[in-house]
Amino acid sequence: METNVITHNLMSFSGFKSLLIFSLLTQSPKSYSDIKTALENNEYLRETISVDAIRIYINSLKVAGCDVKTIKEGRNTKYYIDSSPFELKISDEQVESMVKVVKAISKSIEISDFLALYQFFNKLSPYIKNEDLKMKLKYVSPVGNIKPDLIYSLMKYADKKTKISILYFSKISGLEKIDIIPDKLYIKNGKLYVSGHSEKYNNYSSFLVSDIREITSVSLNSSKIENNIYIVQYEYFKNDNEFKPLNNETILNETNDKIVVEISSPDKFMINQRILSLTNKCRVISPKEYKQEMIKCLKQMKENYIE
Repeated sequence: METNVITHNLMSFSGFKSLLIFSLLTQSPKSYSDIKTALENNEYLRETISVDAIRIYINSLKVAGCDVKTIKEGRNTKYYIDSSPFELKISDEQVESMVKVVKAISKSIEISDFLALYQFFNKLSPYIKNEDLKMKLKYVSPVGNIKPDLIYSLMKYADKKTKISILYFSKISGLEKIDIIPDKLYIKNGKLYVSGHSEKYNNYSSFLVSDIREITSVSLNSSKIENNIYIVQYEYFKNDNEFKPLNNETILNETNDKIVVEISSPDKFMINQRILSLTNKCRVISPKEYKQEMIKCLKQMKENYIE
């Protein structure tokens, strides 16, 4: 595959040509000449094929159940398939397995790769008759309710560290305009975030991409800014579950009953999430200011629950 050379030991050329012609005809009407050119230019074939052979392949598709239709354009006849007769039959066990796989890989996969996977599922969707699978794949995806163009734009601006203005819906303050220099996109707890330096908060912040209504303006120049790195140390009290440090965490010390961990990140929100996710198995050691902030946050959360 690395050299784009495929042998008969690895694939069926006849089967591949049939699938390729099927794909061409479902995209748009194609003449014999169009099909011939596509097969000649295919990176795995690069083969000249006769019109008679193409006719045999089209007839084979008809026998397989495809409704191959024709359209006249001048002297040319073009062929097309406007709907697929094929159905993917997927069992309930396979549905659960696919959902588990999507959840698992979303924790570590690159956003660009996840988008490619999501687009693959979108293309696959019309051929899936299992409505339960369609719904589960739609809602398990952290990008399911987000326009792909918005994600691609954020990825581009994060790569170039371009300052942008976004119209953002905050659950606290409502709709507001925020200037941000995006740094990266990441998936956390099944949701897609964009993080970067926010001029509104004057620090490194994270924003739910699903709450971004639009990008309202883009700076013409790349931005350079040094973000503060927050360093927090905490104790983790061992239990039956194995402790798994994050990539930005270092184990400083370990005894029979606890582990001392140091976490560093420019994203204070991410550190907060990590500390809170460890619940009562975690106790912040330093710095003192952050410890006081966390105590205040926990007290406010308690008051809200009591109310």
